[in-house]
Amino acid sequence: MEPAPRPGERSRLSLNREASALPQEPRRFQFRSFRARILTFVVGVLLLVQGAVLLSVHAANLRGARQHVNEALELTAAAFRRSLQVREQILVEKARLLSSDFAFKQVAATRDSATIRSALENHSGRVGAQVMMLLDPAGAPLASTLALAAGDAEALGSLVARANDDEFGESSAIELLASAPYQLVIVPLFTPEPSAWIVIGFAVDDALARDLQKETHTDVTLLHSGRDGWNAFSTTLPAGPLRELEQQLPARVPDGSAIASLQIAGEQYVSWIAPIAGADAPLVAVLQRSLDDAMESFLALRGTLFVIFGLGLVVSVAFSALIAGRVTRPVAELARGARRIERGNYADPVTLAQRDELGALATSFNAMMKGLAERDRVRDLLGRVVAPEIAEELLSREIALGGEERRVSVLFTDVRGFTGLSEREEPQRLVAILNTFLTAASNAIESHGGVVEEYMGDGAKALFGAPVSHPDDAQRAVLAGLALAASLPAVNAKVAQLGAQPLAIGIGIHTGEAVAGRMGSLARLKYTVVGDTVNLASRLEGLSARYGVTIIASRAARDECPEILFRELDRVRVTGREKPVAIFEPLGLLAEADADLRERVELHREALARFRAADWEKAAAGFAQLARREPEARLHRVFLERIEALRRAPPGPDWDGTFTHREK
Repeated sequence: MEPAPRPGERSRLSLNREASALPQEPRRFQFRSFRARILTFVVGVLLLVQGAVLLSVHAANLRGARQHVNEALELTAAAFRRSLQVREQILVEKARLLSSDFAFKQVAATRDSATIRSALENHSGRVGAQVMMLLDPAGAPLASTLALAAGDAEALGSLVARANDDEFGESSAIELLASAPYQLVIVPLFTPEPSAWIVIGFAVDDALARDLQKETHTDVTLLHSGRDGWNAFSTTLPAGPLRELEQQLPARVPDGSAIASLQIAGEQYVSWIAPIAGADAPLVAVLQRSLDDAMESFLALRGTLFVIFGLGLVVSVAFSALIAGRVTRPVAELARGARRIERGNYADPVTLAQRDELGALATSFNAMMKGLAERDRVRDLLGRVVAPEIAEELLSREIALGGEERRVSVLFTDVRGFTGLSEREEPQRLVAILNTFLTAASNAIESHGGVVEEYMGDGAKALFGAPVSHPDDAQRAVLAGLALAASLPAVNAKVAQLGAQPLAIGIGIHTGEAVAGRMGSLARLKYTVVGDTVNLASRLEGLSARYGVTIIASRAARDECPEILFRELDRVRVTGREKPVAIFEPLGLLAEADADLRERVELHREALARFRAADWEKAAAGFAQLARREPEARLHRVFLERIEALRRAPPGPDWDGTFTHREK
């Protein structure tokens, strides 16, 4: 059972209750200091702004670098197309020159393959061509400086077909001959009628790619599609990056040019990809520039910005810490003042030498502290006049009259023979005697979770179940009564030291419904309980002396105390109440009762049953036996006297064993 708080703890407990009554928010991260909050905010905003600037600069630099690379690739593509056009023009001029050469016409007229090949080799050496051949009108090779493969006839036939469709009988193309690409030109040989075709061409190899790289500073790769994917036949890339390029190219290249970003050898390349114009075979050109190289100057600028921003951040943090310290110092002083108030110290006000909003806050804080000190003085004084729980009930809500029906256990106790005691004793000593008893009563009641509602002269009225309720309020009330009865020898020892006679007390306990609430007037009110439950508890306390027992409890109270041993005393009608009530004496905890006590309780139960059955002989014998075993107990003599009276004046047929008490 929870003991009641000491008077010095009431203010702090009330503050804790008010704090615990506030709605609890879900736990989330919270700053431990206001200074940290300010620093985090300033640094966070600065980092956000700097991050936005860096991202904007980086995005602008990246766009600029890509635009620069794209423009360079467009220029390289134009240079590549011009290079092919220049080579084609040279080939056309050389082919026309050979077609008009009279000596070559004579050699061609011989139709001797070896002679023609020798003439072609001689001429190709003079013009720098890598391949020259003479075809018959149908496109079949008559002689060639290149060892042709079986599948080359199709490429040559396609070249002848385009020449036949041309107005001047000329055509050009890039074809695969002997699995190698060549830029070819075909012109007719007139003798004087067209009698053959002259084909002359340059090899499309690494030399072309290197020449273009020297001119444009761009990596160039020319590829053709085979059964196993793309294969390069002209490139400026090393072997490793070249393999990555061949693997990353899509199997199908769009008809027009396209720009793509490819990751090769750990670097990002912007790549211009397009089919090679005039090629019958699936040939593509890939022009590349490293984006990392293009970004090199921008990366240097970014590094400089990082240094500048880092220095700015350090300076900003230093100034922010200085400002935060000046701002949070008065806030920290207010927090220390709040902690002093929490500990109950209202003597030290907050002192701030400021006239701004924080200074005004400190003034209001000190005024609040004075108000809290005054409130706690009132609360503490009220807690000494009434029970702390009642004080909380009166102070915690808006002042209003009214009550609610509650199930309560009410305990009354007072000193027997107080009138004679007050006549014998001096006022000062009488007050000391009463305070000794009432202190013991308060301790017994409050230690079992009860509330002393009021002191009434030589007695007290206690509540169990209002304003604070427990599931075992009835048992708490009975245990409090037993504790008070057990403390009586110690009380009488103190009373003896005061020079007074020992005290005898009575206790009455009843459990039932009652109206509990604030009653009186708006100008002066009190928390109390009223109703039949209260009246009956008071009547039971008055009956205790008649039966010679210290405590009397009603059946309603007994039924809610399964751990306590009771002895039924009687069934009575009390003044102001027609309905009879069974009354019981609590004897102690059931688990601690010895065999002798249990036997006496059982003998009393049997004797009481004989009495209610009007079996006077056996009832008298039972009570007489109990009187011999408990000679100091008045209870058994009461029933023996009552039996004698009933023998002299037998009751009527409607008698049920109930005894009516006419006096309070």
